[in-house]
Amino acid sequence: MSPTERYQRVAKIMDEAYREYEDGVVALRRRVVDGMRRKLRELGVLDQARGGSTPRSAPRSKKRT
Repeated sequence: MSPTERYQRVAKIMDEAYREYEDGVVALRRRVVDGMRRKLRELGVLDQARGGSTPRSAPRSKKRT
């Protein structure tokens, strides 16, 4: 096996390992977020809006002086 073939084989193994690592991190993050959402719903935090709060996507009005 030539050095180029060995390098390509190692690079392929590393790419595959990194892809599997990324998939695992994504799955873990999804489980954590789902668990946090479930817990917040159980506590009733997500069910009620705070008084005077606005959605984050709403533009803030500018005060005129």
